[in-house]
Amino acid sequence: MTVGERIKILSQDWFLTEPLLFAVLCTHALKRNDNMGCDMRCGKGLIEYNPERLEHMDDNQLALRLKAEVVRIILKHPYQRQPYNPRRDVMRMSSDLTLCDNLDGMDSIGLEPPHIFDIPRGQAFEQYYSLMAGEILQIEQDADGEGIPIDMDMPGSGNGKGDSDGNDLTDKLLDADAGASLWEEDELMSEKVNHEIETAQRCNQWGSIGGDLKSLIESTLISKQNFRAILSQFRASILSTKRHLTRMRPNRRYGFDAMGSQYAYSTRLLVAVDVSGSVPDQDIRKFLAVINRFFKQGIERIEVIEFDSKITTDKPILLKQASNSIKVTGRGGTNFQPAIDFYYDHEEYDGLVFLTDGYAPTPKVPDDKRHKPLAWILTTNGGNEDNLKPLGPVVRIEGL
Repeated sequence: MTVGERIKILSQDWFLTEPLLFAVLCTHALKRNDNMGCDMRCGKGLIEYNPERLEHMDDNQLALRLKAEVVRIILKHPYQRQPYNPRRDVMRMSSDLTLCDNLDGMDSIGLEPPHIFDIPRGQAFEQYYSLMAGEILQIEQDADGEGIPIDMDMPGSGNGKGDSDGNDLTDKLLDADAGASLWEEDELMSEKVNHEIETAQRCNQWGSIGGDLKSLIESTLISKQNFRAILSQFRASILSTKRHLTRMRPNRRYGFDAMGSQYAYSTRLLVAVDVSGSVPDQDIRKFLAVINRFFKQGIERIEVIEFDSKITTDKPILLKQASNSIKVTGRGGTNFQPAIDFYYDHEEYDGLVFLTDGYAPTPKVPDDKRHKPLAWILTTNGGNEDNLKPLGPVVRIEGL
C-alpha cells in the first residue's frame, strides 16, 4: 500500500473520531510531491507529502505526522502571524516548537529543533520566532567571522556538542525552509479555518484536542483588529490633500472648457517610539518593522521621535523610505505626555502613532484637539489598553 493510500485511510478514520481535524483537512487538497526537501508541508490550500521520506513510519507515526500538520493549519501559522520580512526556516522551526509544547510524541516524528538552542519552553509562536532568530543569527555571524561553513563546529554554542550539532542545525534549517515554502498571508483561508473551529465550539466536537491546546486554538478566535486594516483605515483618516487645477483633466461639469482638479497627497505622519527601559531590544526591532510597513500603506513621509520620560531625540528623524535601523537613545522611565504635547503643538502633522508597551500613566489630550488622529500599537505583552482606547484605536504588534 502506498503512503498516499495509507494517509487517506488514516484521515477517513478521523470522520468519527476527530471531527475538527477531519473538517480542517477537507479545506486542503492532499498532494504528492516527490521533489520537496521535507516529509510534509502545508500552505496555499495544500498539504503536500513526500512518500520517500514517510515510508519508514508506521501507521501511528504517520497519523501523528498528519495530525501535526493539520494542527499547524488550525493555529494558522502558514496563513497569519508572520513577521516582517520573515525567515521561513525560523518560522517553521518556531511552529514545530509550538506543536511540541501542545502535542505528545512530536520528537518521535522529528519535529524537534537542534539541541544547541537554549530556549525556554512554553512560549508563544511569535516569541519562539524572535528568540530562535536571534540565536541562529548569532551562530551564523560567529561561523562567518571564523571563516568556516555553518555545518562545521559552531563557535559560541556553549554546549560542547561540536560538529554533530552544527550538522544537525544545517539539516534542520534546510528541512524547515522547504517546510515553510508555501506559507503566505491568506485571510480567506484563515476565515475558512476559523469557521471550522467555531463549528467545533458550538457542537463541542473537539475529538482528542483538549486542555491547553484547545484553549490555544480558541484564543486564535478572539476578535483582533487586523493590523494592516487598522493601518489602512488610519492612513485614510490622516491623508491630507492639496488641490491644483489642470488642463489635463476635464472639469466634471464643463468638460475641457474649464480646468479640472487634481489632488496631491502630502501626509506628514509622526511616529513616537517608546525607548524606555521596559521595552526590550527585540521589540524596538519590531517597532522599526512597523514603521517600514507604513511605507507599504502609501505613507511617503514619516517623522520619528523617541521618548522615555521625555523626548530623547533633538529633533524628529525624517524617513522617506524603509529603514533597517534607527539609533536608540534614552532607556529611562516612560511618560507619554511629552510626545502628546509635541504632536498637538505642531499643527503640520496629520497623525500620530505610538509604538509602546503601554506601561505609563494615561496622557491628557486637549479637548479642542481630540479630532486629530491618534493611534496606539502595543507590544504583544503590553498593558494599559483600556485606558488608551478612549484616545485612539489600539492594536497589538502581533502578526509581524
